[in-house]
Amino acid sequence: MTRFLICISEATPCPPADQQWSTTAEILDLAQFGVTALEIAKVFTWGFAVVLFGFFMGYQIGIALGLIKRL
Repeated sequence: MTRFLICISEATPCPPADQQWSTTAEILDLAQFGVTALEIAKVFTWGFAVVLFGFFMGYQIGIALGLIKRL
């Protein structure tokens, strides 16, 4: 896992006492970007619905093409 040296204070240059090593997961706060459990559930539901819709459309088109070939 990659680690980054960050400054935990707003001082420039950063004092050595305020420097710490952190990973990307520790630095990013997903809630800050609006990513919540509800948003993840919505995205998953939309993705599942799109895949299911595509399957059913393909199935119906296949049936229609089969009926047209029989005629």
